[in-house]
Amino acid sequence: MRLTSYTNYALRTLMFAALDAPALVRVQDVAEAHGISRTHLVKCVHHLGQWGYLENVRGRGGGFRLARPAEAITVGEIVRRTEEGFAETPVDPAATAADRRLDASFETAQAAFLAVLDRRTIRDITFNDDELRAALGLSGPAA
Repeated sequence: MRLTSYTNYALRTLMFAALDAPALVRVQDVAEAHGISRTHLVKCVHHLGQWGYLENVRGRGGGFRLARPAEAITVGEIVRRTEEGFAETPVDPAATAADRRLDASFETAQAAFLAVLDRRTIRDITFNDDELRAALGLSGPAA
């Protein structure tokens, strides 16, 4: 299964926020820690805020933090939000029986893939806090 960079950035942003909770996180810190574009992250943080996953604080000294507990956000729901059209199967009235069987196989595989991700939360993927903090350049344990 191939997912977009946008999904990757969204998950990394949520993980970073979970590791540094309840402190405010700056987009620049996430960009530097992961070596990714600040511009792309700004868009990602904005959307995650609109969707209710992040609380975004504007202005000097601003940043973002989780708006919901890390254990209440599943990886599956983030994938569904960030992958446009991911869960949609186009209906082709001219599809043959073979086409429909193949489509059904892909739908079954996708459902299984999402079922696994629905069982994983942001808390689950940040379980080794100290190791991740060190790797991302965060100081000390979470509050």
